[in-house]
Amino acid sequence: DPASAAAPARTPAAYPAGPRGLRGLRVGVPDTYYFDRVDPQVEAAVRETVELLRELGAAVTPVKLPLVEHMEATQWGLMAPEASAVHEETLRAAPHLYGPDIRLLLEAGSQVSALDYLRAQRTRSLISDAWIRLFGGIDVLIAPTSPITAARRGQETVRWPDGVTETVTDAYVRLSSPANITGFPALSLPVGTDSAGLPIGAQLIAAPFSESVLFRVGTVIEEQRTDTGGPADVPRTVAIHESSDS
Repeated sequence: DPASAAAPARTPAAYPAGPRGLRGLRVGVPDTYYFDRVDPQVEAAVRETVELLRELGAAVTPVKLPLVEHMEATQWGLMAPEASAVHEETLRAAPHLYGPDIRLLLEAGSQVSALDYLRAQRTRSLISDAWIRLFGGIDVLIAPTSPITAARRGQETVRWPDGVTETVTDAYVRLSSPANITGFPALSLPVGTDSAGLPIGAQLIAAPFSESVLFRVGTVIEEQRTDTGGPADVPRTVAIHESSDS
């Protein structure tokens, strides 16, 4: 955020036209968390993309992610009370405007104590510091954006082979939690479709203020992959989550 007093002065990166090689780029592939519970078709598409990066000259290495066991509790410990605070007045005045699941989340968020919220913030800082050290050895991390493709209408849960049942909402936010919590820049882009023709996404995460790395790798993937699905006349787009000063 250039408006932040904590942001260092930086010159915007240039994005030259033409082929963009990946030789020398260090790509980390997580050996935990992101692939623990994921649809096999999603995993296959992401791993195919990893091999594409390897073929294009990137140095691919498995990495162990620090403090991932605290991601879920930290995510909900921050998100629930913050969402509850934002919606407090509307929820009180017009609760009927909210679906039962969202209303339950907001009501639960109002019960989180200040002490628990501060604990979640402290854990967030610890996770961010640990991930800064992780990116001392890699330039970019690649993983699935979501463990599943689009859920069926009315589907509320996902049951995994290990017996764990997860709500669709939890599944959708689980793999985006690390970038959300740390504030690290992340980019999601399509890398194929499942057997039903539904799009599969891979996310790239880089160190703070390394958006240029994401655009470099993302551009190469878009140039090389033609199986991303969707109508041919719709331009391909990417979503970017910029670095925060948190």
